[in-house]
Amino acid sequence: MPPQELHIVLVSNDPQRAYPAFQLAMGAAAMGNKARIYATTAGLELLKKGAADKVQLPGYPPLGQVLRDAIKYGAEVCACAASGEILKSQGITPETVEPGVKLEDMIGFLNGALPAAKNGGVVTFI
Repeated sequence: MPPQELHIVLVSNDPQRAYPAFQLAMGAAAMGNKARIYATTAGLELLKKGAADKVQLPGYPPLGQVLRDAIKYGAEVCACAASGEILKSQGITPETVEPGVKLEDMIGFLNGALPAAKNGGVVTFI
């Protein structure tokens, strides 16, 4: 049986949403599944260098550590917007995001998420 796919769209910079998104992706990747987080709108703020290190829920490690661990375990983390120009206008460039974060436009997201959903994968918004 091929690995499952989990595609999470993170639309918020609220820690109550961001922690589960990165933890679920990390867990799915650690189990050998394909896991991708597409951060967009307010979620993009968390991908800027150092921003997630300033976010911490009581009893949890800083969100930046969870983000880096998710990437280390094989989850793909993407800064996603309708276009590369929109990302650039929001200050999102390869130089301003955490190492390992990819930049992707809406078509890139759809090219991955739609086939995954058709084949039994999970696409969810957090």
